[in-house]
Amino acid sequence: MTNLIPPTTLPADLSITLPTGETIRHILLGSPGGIRQTIHLLHNLKYIEPSQWSPLIEIPDNQLILTPDQGDVISILMKRL
Repeated sequence: MTNLIPPTTLPADLSITLPTGETIRHILLGSPGGIRQTIHLLHNLKYIEPSQWSPLIEIPDNQLILTPDQGDVISILMKRL
């Protein structure tokens, strides 16, 4: 006997149509190896080509300032590799 997991349905929020040309900024923050691994994982999931990411950028003086556009919000996901 096999236990089948029922298919999940997407929340209604995901059915909202985004404005044409909406830009979402993805930021990966971590070790160089962890970032490369995540970039390749996203590629394997057919989400984004690795060449579309910027080169790895050192963070000067261990400080990072993000400047949002008007009305922007932020959501952070932390995942142990």
